[in-house]
Amino acid sequence: MKSKPQCFVAILASVVLLGACATQGERKEILVTVGKEKATIVAHEQSLPDWMLDRDTLALNYIVNGAVSEKQLKAIAEIERACRIYTDTVRPSNLVAVLSHGALYATAGYIGLGVGSRVFTGVVQSQYAEYGFWATGIVGTANGVITLGGQTYTFENCGREVLALFPGYEKVRILGKSP
Repeated sequence: MKSKPQCFVAILASVVLLGACATQGERKEILVTVGKEKATIVAHEQSLPDWMLDRDTLALNYIVNGAVSEKQLKAIAEIERACRIYTDTVRPSNLVAVLSHGALYATAGYIGLGVGSRVFTGVVQSQYAEYGFWATGIVGTANGVITLGGQTYTFENCGREVLALFPGYEKVRILGKSP
């Protein structure tokens, strides 16, 4: 049987390895007709959480008036390319994001429970501190995984801002995904 540190490292490694290996699904065009006006929602099928997606495959979901033109597809492709670079520049790697949360929580748990246990008579402080380290470290690591979804928000926000700079594309609107 593995010791506690080995189990923690194995869990952490599997979480990090699972992340950034899946790709976004196929593009799907959803036609919308209101009265005589038509629009198209362009979405990408997704079967896994955002934090499991490879950043190089992130794709914007958007809506356009009428049918999607080749010019609009090329503009979105260029915006996605630039925003992938931007997202990779301003966000830490998945490993750093997960490890920093886990380490911060574990340290706080070690100190908090270790010091807090002093109010009880007859307890072994080191046992409480170790429990605090593992319990909060695991929670912190899980929180770090959850925050990886923020890369999608950064990517979509970049897309909106870049698209707003080009007045010829005012009929294209980026749609955000729900967390």
